[in-house]
Amino acid sequence: MIRRLTEADVVAFRSLRLEALQLAPEAYGSALEDWQGATLEPFQARIAGSWIAGAFDEAGGGGLVGVAALDRERGGNVRHRAGITAVYVTPAARRQGLAGALLQRLVQEAAVQGVLQVELHVASDNAAAIALYERSGFARHGLIPRALLVQGRFIDELLMVRRLDSDLQLD
Repeated sequence: MIRRLTEADVVAFRSLRLEALQLAPEAYGSALEDWQGATLEPFQARIAGSWIAGAFDEAGGGGLVGVAALDRERGGNVRHRAGITAVYVTPAARRQGLAGALLQRLVQEAAVQGVLQVELHVASDNAAAIALYERSGFARHGLIPRALLVQGRFIDELLMVRRLDSDLQLD
């Protein structure tokens, strides 16, 4: 089941977010140390400030096993854009289509909000994630060299974009 997270999900969200930052530090701009000692308040603020889709394992007791966040740009000249961040599915729940379902749900929500373009960044060496995003309709549009510095190693990121409008050319 995929649904928007609410404040009632904050404990599960905190746990999953910390797991993601621990197991895949090269995939996120935040580091585990940024969030590890935090109270529930910043996690509640994240849920309140973003449209976060959660994947719940109905067969395994209903626990939260995946998340992805949609953040719409706020400025008047960039409100047509939104970004997808914090995509994560637990190792045990992978290869079931959950990440694709989370992305599809966020793209649907973006369209409802009137967003014309959805963007994301992904480590340039993460072939599995890049393939997932391409299957979900995202195209490569640039490379950000040395975007992350994780444990002394630079990681380049690809900028990927999915246009939700068919009438306008935004080149």
